[in-house]
Amino acid sequence: MLKLDEFHSLSNMLDSDALGDECLDFIELHGYLTASIISPVETSFNQLMNEILGEGNENIAPGIKDILEVDVLRLQEQISRELLASEPLELPCEIEVGEDDDNPSDLERWSMAFCEKHLLSEEEWFTVDESAVAELMLPIIAASGLFDEPEINNTRKDEALFISMLEHIPEVVIDLYGLFHNE
Repeated sequence: MLKLDEFHSLSNMLDSDALGDECLDFIELHGYLTASIISPVETSFNQLMNEILGEGNENIAPGIKDILEVDVLRLQEQISRELLASEPLELPCEIEVGEDDDNPSDLERWSMAFCEKHLLSEEEWFTVDESAVAELMLPIIAASGLFDEPEINNTRKDEALFISMLEHIPEVVIDLYGLFHNE
């Protein structure tokens, strides 16, 4: 179970001016790490940290970067344990939709970050079972709002259907994990 209190200092650090504007916030970090763990393509921790911190991260003070790396690693391990347990993933946010496109909800931001990581190795994600991956990714893709396709736009407009899809995201990530990491 995700204990947000344990990650309060990480959340504050990610929001601080010391890390710059390119750095992911806590909600985005959780989505990004979740996709990274699920991904069939392994990313080194150094590369992952560079992706999380964005451009200009070489200017971050070494002490701050060391603390941040420890906390990110702890969060990554916690998400991994939850995925291994095959129980629905506890998201760090409520399952809700933003009021408008300019103000996405936390779930929409989580999904955007998940999709951003997914897109870095999208081709490899679809090599296992293309139709299953596409079906499982649909709620996350729809929640992200990143894709301007008629089917997704129609789904987002049907509020009852859209909320129903979003409610399945915690189970969907477990199923995606199982597709790629079924021993």
